[in-house]
Amino acid sequence: MKSTAEFGFAFEQIPIPDRQQKPRTEGLTMMIDWGLPLGLQKDCIDSQGSYIDEAKIAAGIPRIMPEHLLKKKIDTYASNNIPSFPGGLFAELAIAQGNYEQFLEEAKRVGFSAIEVSDNLLALSPAKKKKAIQMAVDRYDLRVMGEVGRKEGTLSQEELIADVENCIEAGAELVLLEAHELFHGDIRQDAIEALIKRVPLSKLMFELPVQVLPDVTRDYKHRICAWLIKQFGTQVNLANVEWDEIYFTEITRRGMAGDTSHPQGAYRLAGISSPEDTTR
Repeated sequence: MKSTAEFGFAFEQIPIPDRQQKPRTEGLTMMIDWGLPLGLQKDCIDSQGSYIDEAKIAAGIPRIMPEHLLKKKIDTYASNNIPSFPGGLFAELAIAQGNYEQFLEEAKRVGFSAIEVSDNLLALSPAKKKKAIQMAVDRYDLRVMGEVGRKEGTLSQEELIADVENCIEAGAELVLLEAHELFHGDIRQDAIEALIKRVPLSKLMFELPVQVLPDVTRDYKHRICAWLIKQFGTQVNLANVEWDEIYFTEITRRGMAGDTSHPQGAYRLAGISSPEDTTR
């Protein structure tokens, strides 16, 4: 797949903020795949693949999708420089069943280059979580996305930071931050700011709320996306972007998506602002 740099764009006389080309090291966008049909997946990649850095095949979908289709899906992502991995809830199920090593073997066999290790529902001690990450990295040569946060209950600020540091020490390439943990109701801004004082922003990926969860609307998800970009800039790493939100997320990163909140965005740089833009 060609990068956007190899194509011309209309309206090039209208300047907008630049973005790093793939393979990016910052400003990553992870798309969540709820079992996209292969034709739609191909169309999606053809039209917007330059803005997709990772793909997660969500929850237990890899278990119920016919293997030949799953392999085609993984291969299609890989051939377009989009690493893919199964959702962490599926790994949690395997761990709970005592089938984690078999899960890792199958992940390699079908073509995944990475996995996600989470404890959204399954209670894992720090030592067991670290061991699960290290096993995937050291024994199976898989990249690991650690995930921190609960879908039920809430971690204290100290627990959250310790969990993130534990994942990184174990060898996780990135740490995904569970949306329900940080954005369910009020935004846990104090916890987020304390975390980024201890951990580089480049090692963190913020999950956006998904609409399959209670009380999550598309509008709320987009407001969280805009808030993260306003707070942490264009290069913040974002996860759980739906296939039909890729372009919207990209123009939000560049501050040209219908509000003027992004300080380094196109509207603000053009001199368009609102009174609330100066408030944090």
